[in-house]
Amino acid sequence: MPSGTDYIPLRKALKDYLREQGIALSDLLSLMDDEKKGLMEALRKRVHLTESQSRMLEKALTSRDLNLLLFVVQAFYGLNHSGLYKGFIIEPTREEVMWGNKATFEGCKMILRALQVSTNGLDD
Repeated sequence: MPSGTDYIPLRKALKDYLREQGIALSDLLSLMDDEKKGLMEALRKRVHLTESQSRMLEKALTSRDLNLLLFVVQAFYGLNHSGLYKGFIIEPTREEVMWGNKATFEGCKMILRALQVSTNGLDD
C-alpha cells in the first residue's frame, strides 16, 4: 500500500485509468467536441484564463490536444479533490495545477508537458 508520499506520473495514471475503463484514448477524444470555440468555452469554465492565454491555447494546440487537456483537468484535478490516484499522489500535484476550483494557465502547461504535448507557443 502506498505511503502517501509515493507519486504517479499523470501520463501513467491516465493510461491506467483508460485501460481499466476499457477505453482507447482516440475513442474518448473522438467523442468530444471538435470545434475549438466550444472547447475554449468549456476550458474557460475550468481554467483561469486571460483573453491572451485563451488565444495562445487555441492557436498552439490542436482540437485533440485541447480535448485531452479538458478531460484531464476535469477527471484528475477538478473532480478529484484528493489529488490521488489509487493512493498515489498525481504528478504534477493538484496544488501545482489548481487555484481554487479551477486550473491555472501554468498548471495547464504542466499538464501538457506531463502528457508529452508540446507547449511551444504558450509562453506569456
